[in-house]
Amino acid sequence: MTWNIWNGGEGRLDAIERVLRQQDADIVALQEANDRTAVETLGTRLGREVVYGEANSAFAVAWLSRLPVARAENHRLPVLEKTLLEVEIGDRRLFATHLSAGRTKADEPQRVAEVEAILAHVGDGDLLAGDFNAVHPGAEIGTPPPEEQAPTDYVSRRPIALVLEAGFVDCYRELHPNSQGWTYLASHPWARLDYVFARRNAHTCEVVKTQASDHFALVADF
Repeated sequence: MTWNIWNGGEGRLDAIERVLRQQDADIVALQEANDRTAVETLGTRLGREVVYGEANSAFAVAWLSRLPVARAENHRLPVLEKTLLEVEIGDRRLFATHLSAGRTKADEPQRVAEVEAILAHVGDGDLLAGDFNAVHPGAEIGTPPPEEQAPTDYVSRRPIALVLEAGFVDCYRELHPNSQGWTYLASHPWARLDYVFARRNAHTCEVVKTQASDHFALVADF
């Protein structure tokens, strides 16, 4: 499962816990895990091991795992606005990240540089999940709310194209070729920004609609 819990889950920890319990995922990647105490509280309540990744900004990344974590490494690369957090579970290497935001063409070079650096570190890793603040090259988008201030003639697509070119499968799109699958905003869905990329197809991959954050979650089963 991957989920941007919005500003550390401030004031919504119980609601976030309910969603996590309902989904009961073995491994969860959290973005905007800004409040380490809150994430560790979730881990304790859910009986999950916590791996926390401090970022180059307030927007940390974390993993919650029911399965034993053999190794963990936080790749806090200078080019990243946030970070890239790796865990090794069994013989699988899993990575969680959160690309920089910004809805104009001027913001795109930073996101592209971030994903290039991420892919260099991921190498032949098995899974890459998170909030990419970009859409699939062929994806449809809706009309964003006025506060998003997104130009009508531009949306970020190159970061996702780079991940696909590196040999990853967009798990949701493979299973739902004709579905929008929008994950953002929860209150006004208009784009799919959240992804589970893997080296092979998932059995299932579904959007979890919830108002416990400004993003919907995404759950894949392998």
